[in-house]
Formats: sequence, C-alpha cells, structure tokens
Amino acid sequence: MKRTQENANHELYPCTGAYLTGWLAGLSLLACLLASSIAATRAQAQIAMSGRHPHYHVELEPHLVWQWTGDEAALDDGVGFGFRASIPLLQDGPVPTINNSLAISFGIDWAWFGDCRAYGGDCSENDFWVPITVQWNFFLTSVVSLFPEFGLGFRDAVFDYDVACNPRSCRGSSLEVHPVLWFGARFYLAPSFAIVVRLGTPSLQLGASFSI
Repeated sequence: MKRTQENANHELYPCTGAYLTGWLAGLSLLACLLASSIAATRAQAQIAMSGRHPHYHVELEPHLVWQWTGDEAALDDGVGFGFRASIPLLQDGPVPTINNSLAISFGIDWAWFGDCRAYGGDCSENDFWVPITVQWNFFLTSVVSLFPEFGLGFRDAVFDYDVACNPRSCRGSSLEVHPVLWFGARFYLAPSFAIVVRLGTPSLQLGASFSI
C-alpha cells in the first residue's frame, strides 16, 4: 500500500525534487508542470464540473522572481521577490459550462541586476514592476489549476553608476509601460493554499498562494 501511494504521489507531482538551472529552467519547469497536470487530470478530472473549485474573496501571493535581462544595459538576468493580490471578477465563468473563474491581479515585483553597463561605466540596476492583469483560471482537478494572464506592466528601472560623478548624476531611472503575459499553474496542498509557478514576460516566478 505504501508503495502504491508513493507511485500515485509521483504521478500527481512529478516535478518534486527536480533540479533546474539557467533560464531554460523556466521552460523545463513549465513542461514538467504540464505533464503533471495531464497525469492529475486522468486521476480526478473536474474541468467539466462548473463551480467545483474553492471560492475566495482575495488571493494573496508572495513569490520569488527571476527576471530575464531587462534591457540592453543589463548583462545578466536579475533576481528578487514580489507580491500579488488577485480579486475574482467572476467566481464561475466566463464559460459557464466548465470549471473556470476570472480575476483581476495586481502587485509589485523587484529584481536586482548586479552587472550592467550604461553611460560609459559599470553599473547595477534595480527593476520595479507594477503589473495589472486579467487572470483566467482553469481548475483541472482538485490539486491542479492552470491560468494565462495578460495586461500591462509599469516598470521603473533604476541605475547606480560606478563612475566619477557628483551625487546628483550617479543615479538614473527610466519609467516605461510594457505589455505583460504569463502562463501559470497552481498545485493545491489544501483548499486555500497552493504552490504557484508563473512563466512569461518579463519573468519566472515561484511562490505560495493563500486564498481568503
């Protein structure tokens, strides 16, 4: 019986213990999550059962951030952390015949780039993002949901230069607006708690979801 349970857990959570490096980690992790979703769907599919998911008022999500190279100045990817809040607009919909919901999601992300070049000298870069997106959730099973989300991201890139300068010219910033797109998955450990992975532009994110 113990062996059978271990096999079942491996089918539902095949990504457990995977060691991923580099920016290809995001693609590898997404493929692993999709495989896990398919396995879990065969076991206990709920996508055709409208409303068979936990209803909540707000979802709170702290997460880690791996941001792809921000612009031509950054020489490597950036790392940091962020926070999201998502509020349901439709608890059951927009397609009434399947197990789905629609939410608005917003938050703040920060990523630090330790190596960049700008204005003729070495520098470091701090990127701050404020994303506002529409999130469409598909609840495949009691343990797996998938979602795309798209919207706008307000970005403030702050540069600190290691060049001779006066205090007013050692720092610069650039405020921009970009389209953002992520594809994500949740793995529920309890009805109100899940592990969240989000892959897209501009970043890969790994966090925890708390539904209230």
